[in-house]
Amino acid sequence: MNRKLTLVAFLSCTFYLFSFSKNVNLRLYKKEIVSPLSISILDTVKKGDTVKKKEKKFAFMPIPTLTYDRSQGLGVGAIAMGLFKADNSKKAPLSRVMGVGNYATNKSFYFMTGTRLYLKEDYWRILAAVGYINYNFQAFQSFEDGSMGGVEGVYETPYTTKGTLFAFALQRMIFENFYLGIGGFIMRSDVTITLPDDSEIVEPNNTNSLSIPISYDTRNSIYNPSSGFFIDGRFSTVPSWLDNDNDFIKTMLYVNYYKEVGNHKILASRFAMKANFGDVPFASQDYIGQTDLRGYTQGEYRGNQTYTAQSEFRNNFYKKWGYVGFVGLGIAYRKSEEGAASGDWYNSGASWSKPLPSIGAGIRYLVIEKAGQKVNAGIDIAAGRGDWGFYFRMTEAF
Repeated sequence: MNRKLTLVAFLSCTFYLFSFSKNVNLRLYKKEIVSPLSISILDTVKKGDTVKKKEKKFAFMPIPTLTYDRSQGLGVGAIAMGLFKADNSKKAPLSRVMGVGNYATNKSFYFMTGTRLYLKEDYWRILAAVGYINYNFQAFQSFEDGSMGGVEGVYETPYTTKGTLFAFALQRMIFENFYLGIGGFIMRSDVTITLPDDSEIVEPNNTNSLSIPISYDTRNSIYNPSSGFFIDGRFSTVPSWLDNDNDFIKTMLYVNYYKEVGNHKILASRFAMKANFGDVPFASQDYIGQTDLRGYTQGEYRGNQTYTAQSEFRNNFYKKWGYVGFVGLGIAYRKSEEGAASGDWYNSGASWSKPLPSIGAGIRYLVIEKAGQKVNAGIDIAAGRGDWGFYFRMTEAF
């Protein structure tokens, strides 16, 4: 067993939120303990969205959050977000600063702050985020049980990750709607694993990477797009010379498409791929859940590769009120039995998981309107294969 378990779920969630995907979700947290915190919140406004002279220079909104899933239990916290103009350009996009925090009944907690700046008519984009986590989660691992005569079995293995993280990125427009840059992610943490015999192992775990973010964006808005494409790709290297124990490559690709299908009615679709290559440790595997797909909160389906697709219908049906309905499908691939998920997938020895469906609905309420941009907050309830989740979120899921 690879005993260096870390917060894959949380990492995914936090870096998603503070990532170039311009969505709003936090990926350092699991299924919306920060899943609901989709770090999409650090997204911004497109070039055409300018700040009117009569508007306030800084639009600020603090909101309490409430989440629930089967792993974290009940979570309470807050999101505070501010939108502002970062420079004096006539058509400067709105930048963002944000702080988030959450505490769950399984004694997990985290806090994070970050900013996303859009400068020089959106030719330059800067991202920075810093945070701390104390995250309790579980994995499903294979052990030899001496009390059962040496019989090997699959056990739910609790683990705790404590540590600090820092993320940064810099992008420049190369040609219209196309951005290229450099980024990095640093996490220093200790992982405490509880074995089946109730003994504990404490191991340090570092995740330090350099990345090349590439994006193409034709959306008419960031927070509530009704038309256009958003394609976001990242190629990251996690080399041993950056104080990592394993040397491997991480790749991610997100493709979002938006189309207006009626008055205040939008159909949004998303494809997401995450694929890791090389000496990939358990801690750096990806899992089905969070924004892709809602309804999976246990981290059960994880592996070196995950693929998901989903569509969401959005309707602003009355003044500031709206609702969403969504469906999705995902699949995960693992390299070998080691570190695999539990249940039939593990026992069968299959490399691919079963198809993993997702279905759910949510309610939205307009909380910020500035420079033509409308920012919603809302609650989603989603169900997956043998799992479900309850999510609070600021802005849309993607």
